[in-house]
Amino acid sequence: MWQVVAFLWVLFLLPAVVFGKSLYVKDNINEALLRSGPSLENKILAVLKTGQEVTLVEEEDDYYVVATRSGAQGYVLKYMMTDQSPAAARLQELEQKTQKRIRELEDQSQAQEKELVTLREERAQLQAAKKEAEANAAKQTDLAARLQTQQETTEQERELHWFLAGAGVLLVGLIFGRIWGGAVRKSRRTGLSLEEERKGEVGKRGKG
Repeated sequence: MWQVVAFLWVLFLLPAVVFGKSLYVKDNINEALLRSGPSLENKILAVLKTGQEVTLVEEEDDYYVVATRSGAQGYVLKYMMTDQSPAAARLQELEQKTQKRIRELEDQSQAQEKELVTLREERAQLQAAKKEAEANAAKQTDLAARLQTQQETTEQERELHWFLAGAGVLLVGLIFGRIWGGAVRKSRRTGLSLEEERKGEVGKRGKG
């Protein structure tokens, strides 16, 4: 309960803090007088300098009731105040924003440059890998062609070997056959000659 009471006390006693908006002494005003009441005859409480910020409490005819940061509260003529921050402050704020944006763009530029360098390196690596793959493929194709040629040559040599072997066996058979046939015929002729001589001797003995 006491928290609610404290909140209401702050709400009603310090409306400027809760609801107030900032006002500033205009750039073309050297100083504005903060008075105790809405009249030039009232006591001067403070002298507000160009661009000084105060908090609006309420409005009363040609005056604003404002509170300074030091806690002073009083009346100041409306035409001396504006809700726009001083040009110097706006310029400084703009410059800060500009510098921040420049730094952000520089950071982005550096990040993009690093990314570009990385992409270029990756591209170079991919191109090198592609060339290596193409070279390996060419080597494999050449090796396959040589192996096929070698296999065909081996098969031709094998066929020629078997052909020559068969021809050699046939030639040896023919030679052996001729030699064997000649020997058989010679043996037969020799046998016939011996038989004829034996018959001739027998005939001569019969006549004698």
